[in-house]
Amino acid sequence: MPKPKKNLTRNLYFPERITDALKEVTNYPLTIVEAPMGYGKTTAVRELLSREKVNLIWLRVQDSSLSIFWQRLCRHLGEVDYDRSLSLAALGFPSNSTARQEALNLLEDMELKSTTVLVIDDYHLVESPELNSFLEFLVMNESTDLHLLLTARHTELQRTEELSLKGYLLPIGKEAFEFSAQDIKGYYRLCGITLKDNEAARLYALTEGWISALYLIMLQYMENGILETSQDINKLLESTIYQHFPKEIKELLQSLCLLDSFSLEQAIYLSNNKNSEALLTEIIAKNAFVKYDEGLKTYHMHKIFTRYLRHLLEGREEGYKRELYRKIAEFSLKNEDYVEAMANFYRAEEFESLLLAVEADRGHSIHNEQRAAFIRFFENCPKTVLLRHPTAVLIYALCLFSFNEMERFQQVCGEFAEAVHCNEDLGPESLAELMGEFELLLSFTEYNNIRKMYEHIKRAAELLKQPAKFLDTKGSWTFGSPSVLYMFYREPGTLRQEVQNLKEAMPVYSRITNGHGSGGEYVLEAEWYFNRGDFVSAEIEVQKALYAAKRWGQGDILCCALFLQARLAMVRGDYSQMLNILRKMHEELHGKRWYNLMHTAEVCDSFLQACLKREERIPLWIKEGDLDSSGLYFPAKVFLNIVYGRVLLVKGEYLKVLGTAEEFITEAGGFPNLLGEIYAYIYIAAANEKIFRRTAALEALEKGLELAAGDEVYLPFVENSDFIQPLLEELAGKSRFRDSIRKILEIAKSYQAALLQIRREHFQENRPALTEREMEIVQLVVQGLTNKEIGERLFITVNTVKTTLKNVYTKLSINNRVLLKQHVTSL
Repeated sequence: MPKPKKNLTRNLYFPERITDALKEVTNYPLTIVEAPMGYGKTTAVRELLSREKVNLIWLRVQDSSLSIFWQRLCRHLGEVDYDRSLSLAALGFPSNSTARQEALNLLEDMELKSTTVLVIDDYHLVESPELNSFLEFLVMNESTDLHLLLTARHTELQRTEELSLKGYLLPIGKEAFEFSAQDIKGYYRLCGITLKDNEAARLYALTEGWISALYLIMLQYMENGILETSQDINKLLESTIYQHFPKEIKELLQSLCLLDSFSLEQAIYLSNNKNSEALLTEIIAKNAFVKYDEGLKTYHMHKIFTRYLRHLLEGREEGYKRELYRKIAEFSLKNEDYVEAMANFYRAEEFESLLLAVEADRGHSIHNEQRAAFIRFFENCPKTVLLRHPTAVLIYALCLFSFNEMERFQQVCGEFAEAVHCNEDLGPESLAELMGEFELLLSFTEYNNIRKMYEHIKRAAELLKQPAKFLDTKGSWTFGSPSVLYMFYREPGTLRQEVQNLKEAMPVYSRITNGHGSGGEYVLEAEWYFNRGDFVSAEIEVQKALYAAKRWGQGDILCCALFLQARLAMVRGDYSQMLNILRKMHEELHGKRWYNLMHTAEVCDSFLQACLKREERIPLWIKEGDLDSSGLYFPAKVFLNIVYGRVLLVKGEYLKVLGTAEEFITEAGGFPNLLGEIYAYIYIAAANEKIFRRTAALEALEKGLELAAGDEVYLPFVENSDFIQPLLEELAGKSRFRDSIRKILEIAKSYQAALLQIRREHFQENRPALTEREMEIVQLVVQGLTNKEIGERLFITVNTVKTTLKNVYTKLSINNRVLLKQHVTSL
């Protein structure tokens, strides 16, 4: 038979079954294309969907990091909607229900100009239970016009059978990509080779329909006229492709093989060859294992080819591979991809550069997912290198504190102090600067004792001539707590002094941290007034806090101030104003992309709704006590107990309150957080009263009063007076806290009247009225129908369903289907 022309061997052949299958992609929210390496699934998806004239967003996975996956996804989505892609990037990977809902909202609002398919290529490399769960959440909601397609060697989604049965999933398996004997004849004919039936059958027996092997055998046939082979895939690649390249191309390929995809700029940088573009064009012209994506301006190597090249790389001289990793890291650092830069500097054993990357990032990109790797970087770093980068060590120590790695944190602090004092090369100014930074770090070792923290802060301020370098001032000063008083109220009888201590400390701290936490002192004073029942003074201090927080861009302080404003509105019986303040909080967080505070905002809303006994408005993660799923750091988690305890009372789960009370008190004693203890004793009293254990109830209430009365902290008792008023009245005449109880009852009278007014005006006959169409759609949502199914049932478009639901959410002051279902079922 005649040999084909070389350019014909690059022709693409797709069996009809795969062509027909991929035409259905836009009819499903999710498609999974699953086949082993080398079966042509990526090529088929790219080529055939391009012919369907859909807008393709192509994300090729390179490793198992969820955070890096999310960063790359957001960059690709930026081609569709840049502003919302920035919001998704700031949100971070949505690992809990709150973040998932926010991600869904952002994806829903994306402006898609045409039918869009997001392809996640090589999904198996990053697949994790968290990512599987998020994608299943998107698909089941079916409220985004983005179609998902996963290509993978294998997938482990838990609900594939359910998704398939419900019509959400189009599965395309290996069998669709296996070439039959007839397919092999058709493919070879397209490439200029006419096969006999027995030759096609022999090739099928030899390759089992594997397109990569069929392609390499074809190239071999072009060279020597042999249509069979006993060689393995690596030897076939060697004999048919690699050995024919000149040395310059071989060097280029090996310099790029640690990357699955790369830009021309990367290729030139890694290979140090300015002729890279011409060489890559030559490579692409001669084989199908390297392709160029015109839309993304990136080159892609086939996995089979990169695996072969990496095998060759192992035989190179020692240090060559490390040099490649170093260059990859430098390119990542240049583009501010700090996590990738650190990981590749570590692989290159370039610890000096790794620590420079840490210093450039200030720990901003280091989240819980990177915890193990980040610790490994520093534990394996030579001590002589660490000594030259004290700022990186300080950043590492602060990350350990946020991870609650307290034993490591203390160890690193001790080693740092010893190393600095033993370093004879440091001049006086450098030594003073380092010790100033160290003193600021040491202030965290005294958290939450303001007086002791301030001693370190003052020494830091004396030593530092400029703001601290190691502190990430974008991080949350409150660790996500919605209350500053909760953070620093440690001991009975000290609250007035703590207010003064913070007022004295904050200006100094703010000066050496570029305004970090500014306004926190005003929030604390406002909360002190509020808890005493002096609501006018509280409002004045709140205004000061709001001004400072906005001036310095402190989202956590803004949340605390707005939360207190919302509580003041509720005290006045002004529910509309309370909702407006909460809405403003959400708008501020979204507008500034302060997504690390989303859970803080939910905690604020849930606290207020629990006070109003609006159980249906409280998210399930709080109602069910799934407190570890929040995005709050560990110092703020005791405040969740305050909310959760009230929720349990509202739900009537009194025995559960008593069962968890000891744990609440123990956790509150950790720093300590006295406010958490006060609420815990109130909840114990309320629960005991409800199960007719009056004596135990009175004892618990007196313990709470003993902690709170000296500081005139009355509001925790006022907010729970609907459960403990009979106990307060009994104690009023005989307890040593009678004056405090009289004040509590006085405030409680107006407080309960305000709540009654809210219930009458907003929760009964004056509920926002839904139209007939809105009620019709709401009922279908409650039944579990998707937007598409609702549209089909009512003969309206999916966009009409979305718009109607948004109107419903606005009327009911909620923002997702879960709360809508809870709201409806509670009526």
